[in-house]
Amino acid sequence: ELERNYHIFYQLCSGAFPELNKEILLDADPGKYFFINQGMLTIDRVDDVQEMKDTKTAFDILMFTQEQQMDLFKLTSGVANWGNTKWKQRPREEQAEPDGTEELEIVAKLLGLDADELIKGITKPRIKVGNEYVNKGQNKDQCTNSVGALSKAAFSRAFAWLVEVVNVTLDVKELKRAHFIGVLDIAGFETFEYNGFEQICINFTNERLQQFFNNFMFVLEQAEYTKEGIQWETQSFGADLQATIDLIE
Repeated sequence: ELERNYHIFYQLCSGAFPELNKEILLDADPGKYFFINQGMLTIDRVDDVQEMKDTKTAFDILMFTQEQQMDLFKLTSGVANWGNTKWKQRPREEQAEPDGTEELEIVAKLLGLDADELIKGITKPRIKVGNEYVNKGQNKDQCTNSVGALSKAAFSRAFAWLVEVVNVTLDVKELKRAHFIGVLDIAGFETFEYNGFEQICINFTNERLQQFFNNFMFVLEQAEYTKEGIQWETQSFGADLQATIDLIE
């Protein structure tokens, strides 16, 4: 009915490696975590235990050290735990404070931070005003937004770092490199019962990129066929989406 978050969260919660769950302070029930319990917790014909084992094998093959793997898993668990943090407004003040510190202490431990400093950084961040630094008090909503932003940033940087490590492993020193890891979105607008502005923006961006990729790559590819004398009827890829892209634009 609703999409899951990134598969790695459910793989880590699957209990494929019980000792790992203890070390990264992650419960085996994904339903306990707000960031990852908003959609379906399981998918038909997807075995999260086996997928987690395959993920671990892939990390080993791609020469991630055990420490690097543990860092990635701890950070991912940290994001899951961060989503459960709660904040409350101090009476008659704009200032917010934690509504319980258990999750924040778990996050701090996983990320190698001091829990008090982490709480202070979210509730009273230090900002530069002119040439001086001052602490800015945050209300409940601002603290919640900060946690969301920090979680996204941490996960995004972890993914970018993961790609860097993979590229180092795959690098062939004696050959000129012409390879990279890319993520290709399949063409087609996702249809939900309610398409909010954010979803429309996501679809629009994806389809514009898809059109660019199709027109750029496939036109070049077909030009190669012509050059090589291959009998080929030139195809137009993705043109049926153009009317919808034009409408949204």
